[in-house]
Amino acid sequence: MKLLLLSRDLMIGSRVEGAARLHELTTLTVGDQQAAVAAAGNNDCQLLLVDLRTPGLDIENLVEVVRNSCEQHLPILACAPHVHEAKLTAARQAGCDAVLTRGQLDRELETILGRLIV
Repeated sequence: MKLLLLSRDLMIGSRVEGAARLHELTTLTVGDQQAAVAAAGNNDCQLLLVDLRTPGLDIENLVEVVRNSCEQHLPILACAPHVHEAKLTAARQAGCDAVLTRGQLDRELETILGRLIV
């Protein structure tokens, strides 16, 4: 099973890979929205984690396309630094299953993965 990470930040990638391993998931990292949409359609994908700082990201469109193209509900977790309030708010309004600040991601990722992955 896979955790799909949409990010270009190597630090987030490293952190996510460690947490994913604890839940017996492999991590597939993509750097743009189009690649994330393509990979999310894979039935082996268990969760999409979105770095809201990804260049060119339209979180509303991403959530809509993923929700419409996946056969089963794919949990979407979004994160950004706490100073990016508008991006965090947009992710909540777009319907992400969880929206975290970067600090929350660092502290709570293992627990949140356990809660979102069924």
